[in-house]
Amino acid sequence: MKIIHLSDTHLLGKIKQNLFGIDPFLRLEKAVSSINRYHFDADFVAITGDLTNNGDKKAYKFLKEILSKLNIPYCLILGNHDNFDIFREVFHTKERSKYLQYELQIGKYQFIFLDTTIRGEEKGTLCKERLKWLKESIRKDRDVFIFMHHFPLDSQLNWMDKNANFIDRDDFLKTISKIPNIRHIFCGHLHRNIFANFKHISISCTKSTAFEVAFNPQENEDILTIDEKPSYAVVNIDKNSVVINNHEFLTEDLVFSGMSW
Repeated sequence: MKIIHLSDTHLLGKIKQNLFGIDPFLRLEKAVSSINRYHFDADFVAITGDLTNNGDKKAYKFLKEILSKLNIPYCLILGNHDNFDIFREVFHTKERSKYLQYELQIGKYQFIFLDTTIRGEEKGTLCKERLKWLKESIRKDRDVFIFMHHFPLDSQLNWMDKNANFIDRDDFLKTISKIPNIRHIFCGHLHRNIFANFKHISISCTKSTAFEVAFNPQENEDILTIDEKPSYAVVNIDKNSVVINNHEFLTEDLVFSGMSW
């Protein structure tokens, strides 16, 4: 099975409007073009939140327009920058609860999409209601993979860990640690490629398709952004392994052949 994992597209309400000197619209278009060119055999694309930067209706319409060009299905969840009501209006979701949570079963695999947002806040959580849904949704006869916006561990990015972290995480971690068939958790939010393990579960965070967060463990006063090359994750899953390649799609044509180096 092959999955493409994108995150933090941060679209704005105007085309060619820059964010930290970067055009997130153009970068997402290039990511979609890259996926169609090289990964048309993937089962689906998952985008783990912060679909827009300000929750603008026009930004969601732009997102829907760009994603309509994908040649494979896509699955979306929300992040702290998103607006659930406007998202639901634009994408015509049938979800009528307070949260956007759902599951997808493909063969022997179950994919669970969680809503870790707290309206109006940077931080995330999985409240008792959402945690209960997770417990009740997990199939014991499937390998389970979870998609969520917030990273459930300390990231060593001090500003993010202090101001935009996953709060009340102990109940979540206690719950998942008791479920042996959860294999991997895919996250966004941190705008960096990060890999971790929590007991038997591997965890990955992928970069934003827009701007990245600088890795500066000593920084406490403010978040620092950096114009590193964006990427998306190409995920290959079988019964024994999860293999992730982070693809820097802006430079994919700058290749050379042979062993000249």
